[in-house]
Amino acid sequence: MDSAKENKTELMKPTPPKFLPENPTLEELWQYFYEMAYLFARSKNLVSSLGCYTDAFLIRGKAAHSADKDWLDFFRRQFAIYLMGKKRISCTLCEGDMIHDFLKEEYEAIREALEASELPFHTENLASWFASLEFDFPWCMDEDESDCAFG
Repeated sequence: MDSAKENKTELMKPTPPKFLPENPTLEELWQYFYEMAYLFARSKNLVSSLGCYTDAFLIRGKAAHSADKDWLDFFRRQFAIYLMGKKRISCTLCEGDMIHDFLKEEYEAIREALEASELPFHTENLASWFASLEFDFPWCMDEDESDCAFG
């Protein structure tokens, strides 16, 4: 009888909430942000979900601490546009990595074009210019997302 009571209380022990360790690895960090993004999306907290997804894929792409602030601003803005263009805010790891790589290639092509341009282009106002760019994102349509519009 005592062993049954012990087993019963063992099963009822609450699990501690998932927190980051004191010095997390990059993998633990992006996993944490990715899980938080999913939870925020489920609770309909759009702003926090977008921020966490963006941070997760910046960390996965090893660009979270990039010295190129224009790249960070470009990625944050365009990745959020990509996510908001879908029917629901969600992103698989493969999908997020693909969009990260797509945006990185686009950003590098834009920077090269700006440097090669014969027209004078002031780079201090790139943030507002980046906001005006439109990309043909590879949005996938699932069967249950058939009423979602293409961007």
